[in-house]
Amino acid sequence: MALEPSQIPDLDRAAPDAVPTRAGTKLPGTTGRRTFLRAVALGVLTIGATALDWSGLSRLRRANAEIGPNGMQGWDRNDCHDAYATGYPELPDTSGAYVNTYAACFGGYWRGSTYCEAGWHKYGTWNENGVQVDHQPLSNTCGQTIAKNAWRWTTPDKKVYRCSDGFSTFWGDGSTGQTYLTICRAEL
Repeated sequence: MALEPSQIPDLDRAAPDAVPTRAGTKLPGTTGRRTFLRAVALGVLTIGATALDWSGLSRLRRANAEIGPNGMQGWDRNDCHDAYATGYPELPDTSGAYVNTYAACFGGYWRGSTYCEAGWHKYGTWNENGVQVDHQPLSNTCGQTIAKNAWRWTTPDKKVYRCSDGFSTFWGDGSTGQTYLTICRAEL
């Protein structure tokens, strides 16, 4: 049987055959239906907000320094104005996947994605095209007292890269190795 609009009581009049419940009889004062529903809705919202907070979905992600796979800290800003007050010109990559894109990193004898592993400067001994290369990430202070290994750079096309510093020593033909400052460029 469907409910007809004429059977719905007006807000200010009780239904003729309505029997009051005992649900709120011990509460002080009179509690209306709307007040009760408001309390239920507030309780549901509180439980939902608590669940979001427990899951971490309600928290904003803070900008903080990244930690590389070898425990080296990354730079948590997009500049190094503490050391270079007027900024510095980015330089194009010399190898790797970003040679023909916007320049992003600064310094180093060589720059590129070929000096990266997992988004940070390589660490350890590698065989690269028959040449033994020893990679060692390094940190510098960039005008601060805390040494950092990497910084972020945003290019004009709004892509963000991590530029991670290190030394690479190339060994070949049994001679003493040649060491160069190399920069790993990894897209974030």
